[in-house]
Amino acid sequence: MTRYQWLAAVTVGATLVLIAIGAIVRTTGSGLGCPDWPLCHGQLIPPAERTAIIEYTHRTAAAIVGLLVIVTAAVTLRLRRRDRALRNLAIASLPLLALQAWLGKVTVERELPAEIVTLHLSGALLLLAVLALIAAFAFLGPERRRLEDPRRAMYLRVSISTAVLVAVALIGGSYVVGADATEACTGWPHCPEAPAPFLDGLRAQHVHWMHRLLVLAAFIGVLRLIWHARDLPEADGALRNAALGLGAMYGAQILLGAANIWTDFSAAVRAAHLAGAAATWGLCVLIVAAALYLPGRSGGARAPAGFGRGRDAARA
Repeated sequence: MTRYQWLAAVTVGATLVLIAIGAIVRTTGSGLGCPDWPLCHGQLIPPAERTAIIEYTHRTAAAIVGLLVIVTAAVTLRLRRRDRALRNLAIASLPLLALQAWLGKVTVERELPAEIVTLHLSGALLLLAVLALIAAFAFLGPERRRLEDPRRAMYLRVSISTAVLVAVALIGGSYVVGADATEACTGWPHCPEAPAPFLDGLRAQHVHWMHRLLVLAAFIGVLRLIWHARDLPEADGALRNAALGLGAMYGAQILLGAANIWTDFSAAVRAAHLAGAAATWGLCVLIVAAALYLPGRSGGARAPAGFGRGRDAARA
């Protein structure tokens, strides 16, 4: 692994950790632990209160991820400026980062409205997708190429539709939390409070049912991807394994969703559910990138002096 690939991978991993910390903030009710922004109770150092420390940890992690995104974008523009796709992704990551910072500020100032919280998570998923593509293209190399194969083209189309369905289900789950509809149904897979979706129950049950049906639609998409993976050429074994891995991750997500109810909505299970959902979305994006291109003969372009040594200096 070259240093550029390592940087891109670490940035993606750090972004996933940040989303996981954000999940802890939400599930522990710490979103207003620091009621002002960017300070915390008017101080650089938060008071010794549980919610303030949790929220401030999230802000600190966001600052670290922000620096990583900026460095990744700068290194990409330096090493891969002739790679139009990577150049555009690097440029796009910077306004997305600024938008996320602004949405975080607005979320606190408006005291956690469901719509803004959902928009904030949506922006985080979009930024994660951009960073995941940067990492994927870094590993595929500047000489990556398209393969004209009808079976691979079908797999690509299905992987894109599956990624969209997973993203919609995830965003719907975020809205459930923001709308205080998490505990609207106390049974799984049935909902005792509203047995017939959208026909009985209150608004909270309708929101909860919406998420469950979106999860089902995305699950069908994942199964469809696994089915089409069977038709791939023998050389595309990695794509077949990726589809099976996505199926396993999505199945685990469904079980975690059910475990929310089985554990009486444990904060730890709820946080794991959201963090796992973000990781599932990231895998969807990587599958799309891998289906779109074949790797080139080398892992990268020449690096400027000082960026690496030995083979790392020859490839970035």
